[in-house]
Amino acid sequence: MAVKGAGIFENEDAVEWLDSFESDGPQAIETALTGAADLGKTDYLEATDAAYALAAAELVASARDGEIAGLPDDFSPRFAEHVDDINDAELVPLARKAVLRVLKSSELKDMAQDSADEEWEESVRELLERLKG
Repeated sequence: MAVKGAGIFENEDAVEWLDSFESDGPQAIETALTGAADLGKTDYLEATDAAYALAAAELVASARDGEIAGLPDDFSPRFAEHVDDINDAELVPLARKAVLRVLKSSELKDMAQDSADEEWEESVRELLERLKG
């Protein structure tokens, strides 16, 4: 996994997860979010699964608020095809739970803390704010 910055899609795992979304649509979002949200309190959330959950949550937030600046440029047209399906799936509560789990205890969080990357946590907290309501 290579991380190029603090943005959700500046993580190679998150970008690779988009292939799952393209093939499975909103079901891929639910799967990624559930994978993070349903872990037990003592279970460790690996970096790849955390990146998938954040990518899925970003799509939910983008569908909800129309803010697509954080999506990869070449992905925006494909995302637009599924906006209504994502909104209809009512994934916001699950997305919030998954993002909170990533922030609470995950390999991505540990990596950001080890590298003193405060921007990563700020980026994830901004995503969480977009999912409020």
